[in-house]
Amino acid sequence: MEGQHVTCLIRAPSQASADARLADLLDKARPRPLTAEARARVTALPGDLTADRLGLDTLAWDRLAASTHRVLHCGASVDWAMPLEAARRINVDGTRRVIDLAIAARHRGVLQKFDYVSTCNVCGRRAGLIEEDSLDDSHGFFNHYERSKFEAERLVRASALPFITFRLSMVVGDSRTGYASTFKVMYWPLKMLARRMAWVVPADRRGLLDIVPVDYVCDALEVLSQDPTQRGRTFHLAAGPEGSSTIGELLDLACRRFGVRPPLFVPAAVYQVVMRPLLELVLWGKRREVMRKGRVYLPYFSYRAAFDTTQTRAAVAGAGLQVPVVRTYFEKLIDYALATEWGKRGAGQPDPGVGVAGGSR
Repeated sequence: MEGQHVTCLIRAPSQASADARLADLLDKARPRPLTAEARARVTALPGDLTADRLGLDTLAWDRLAASTHRVLHCGASVDWAMPLEAARRINVDGTRRVIDLAIAARHRGVLQKFDYVSTCNVCGRRAGLIEEDSLDDSHGFFNHYERSKFEAERLVRASALPFITFRLSMVVGDSRTGYASTFKVMYWPLKMLARRMAWVVPADRRGLLDIVPVDYVCDALEVLSQDPTQRGRTFHLAAGPEGSSTIGELLDLACRRFGVRPPLFVPAAVYQVVMRPLLELVLWGKRREVMRKGRVYLPYFSYRAAFDTTQTRAAVAGAGLQVPVVRTYFEKLIDYALATEWGKRGAGQPDPGVGVAGGSR
């Protein structure tokens, strides 16, 4: 994207608010700050995925459509506990509106690319090897987030736009520095473990964890997007079967790092039927809140899906990109999380050469 102008559609009530949010994001650019020239090529546009024409007036819509050569759509709600109606309003209808913008740009003869960021979890409850181009809802879903992203992918495929779909697995911080802009998914249970609040884990030690660092995701996405022969395809930006970890391996790494006793593993079914009702009675305050918040993660503590990355690995190999295995950079992730108190405060600008030493699907 060297030399190109980037317009960021940002949820905000005003231009001033959108500018402030964008400035805050650019201030946190890693691993090195953006140059003044690069910052000048990025502007904010206040908008709303849930509103007609993305919340833009006619003039702003027309201007945007007339100048948009590439759409990178990564706006979504990643709340695994949200109701289906809310998930569809943001993730499905929002995608439909972004598609409308891309179609308007194509009609003006300027659109070249439509890049859609999805999730590997559109596979839902399926197990085994999930192929990159597969899109099958026959087994159902663990939550409404998964379903809404599946439905959004169908819209993209049916749009006849020059699309690439990028499915992300569990994205964590930068493998070089540990830097993360958000501390969700993998970080939440690890934080509970570090605080000695996870003495019982309703999980299978053999449960699969596909973890991928954000720097690889960004680099691979750009390499693939620049190749016109890849249009119309789907890629798993994931560790894949070759680089995946397990619940047991990750918890062993974490317990050693935090110096805590390994938690007791119990089958999820036993936990749900026997232990959870009992814990609801005896726990109170923060511990009960932690238990309730953790319910959305339960299906992934015994996960059995593996995400094929054959197409992706072949397509990015020429650029020298390889997915690092999480155990090789796990310490950096934890060092950064602890240095920032799990995102509560800044930790300065990490040096990718040394580093202190990031999360959604």
